[in-house]
Amino acid sequence: MQDLQFGNPFIFKSVIQYLNTGKKYEVKDEELLNTMIKHIEYEVEEKGEYTGIREMRKHLAYYTKGLKNSSVIRNYINTLESKKELINVLTEYFKNL
Repeated sequence: MQDLQFGNPFIFKSVIQYLNTGKKYEVKDEELLNTMIKHIEYEVEEKGEYTGIREMRKHLAYYTKGLKNSSVIRNYINTLESKKELINVLTEYFKNL
């Protein structure tokens, strides 16, 4: 899994694990996908689908940084306009990682 820097929702897990074990926390693909989906749902609930999906694009760029073919998926994500489409595309993308 990639090393998340900006907007890292796993920072506290990472710090706790490192302090307790001295080992780096490895974010699993399933955990990353589930976090992304929750973030999308919260954003859409808070801001509505139109604005929420557009604002999620920048966050998803950070989440997918360093993943296989991430630039391709980011370019595609930037064309999507619905929560359902976005979640379906991300789910399919993670199945193929």
